[in-house]
Amino acid sequence: MEPTPDNFVPKVHPVTRPVEPDDPMNLYAVEVPGEPELMLRLLVEEYARMGWDLDALVGLFRDPFYVAAHGLWLHYGEEELKRRLTALLGRVGVVRTKTTTRVPPSERLVQIDLSTAAKGTADHA
Repeated sequence: MEPTPDNFVPKVHPVTRPVEPDDPMNLYAVEVPGEPELMLRLLVEEYARMGWDLDALVGLFRDPFYVAAHGLWLHYGEEELKRRLTALLGRVGVVRTKTTTRVPPSERLVQIDLSTAAKGTADHA
């Protein structure tokens, strides 16, 4: 079904639009039906890739500010959640990186005398 021309609304970039008092500028989390186990796995994999270990994850799940994680904490309970987190981290692992800064090599050119090296090789042959 093709839209009729009288249904079109002109596009306005949000930056040029004035802010209205009832404009929904705040984000609100809401619960939706789904699989808690899948959500748990996705959250653990995401944070484990950022280097979060078990203790850091448990702290995140206890915090009511993180609605999805906290909802899973309420759903599973502390001990069951820890058991599941431990199992998931054992399968996924925690990414750890180390950054090392070293002094770049000198830009000074060094002359290598190959004639001396070749002469020494010929003497041993």
